[in-house]
Amino acid sequence: MQEKGASPGRTLRVVAVLLVLTGLGTAAFWVAFFADYEAQQVGYLAQRCAGWFLWERSFPLADGWAALACVLGGVGLWRRRTWGAAWAWVAAGALVFLGLMDFLFFAQNGLYWPVTAEVALEAAIHLWVTGFGLATLFLVWRHRAALGL
Repeated sequence: MQEKGASPGRTLRVVAVLLVLTGLGTAAFWVAFFADYEAQQVGYLAQRCAGWFLWERSFPLADGWAALACVLGGVGLWRRRTWGAAWAWVAAGALVFLGLMDFLFFAQNGLYWPVTAEVALEAAIHLWVTGFGLATLFLVWRHRAALGL
C-alpha cells in the first residue's frame, strides 16, 4: 500500500531547501542585528524590557550552531545522504529549543503585546523555528527509509 501525499524524495527536497533558507535567514538576522547594533540597544523591545538586549546578545553562538546544522542538514538531505538526516535532526532540535526559549521569554515579559512590526517579526520567527523544527523531526523520520536508514 502506497502512502498518500508527496513522495519521500520530494518531501525531503522541500525540507532540504527550507533548512538551507532557515540557516541563511538566521545568518541574515544576525548580520542585520549587528549592522544596527546601537539602534538595537534603544529599540522598541529594549525599551519594553530592560533584559531584552542582554538576552538577545546571548544567542549568536547558539543560533550559529543551529544555522550550521540547518545548512548541513539541507545539503545532506538534498544529496540523499544519511548524514543529512543526522544534521537535519540536530537542526530540528536546536530550532525547537531556541523557539521555545524565545517564546517563554517573550510571554513571561509581556513582549507579544501590543503588536508592532518588530513584535510581529519576532513572533513569526518563534513560530517558524518551533513549527518547522517539529515538522522536520517528523518528516525526516517518516521518510528515513529513502535515505537508507
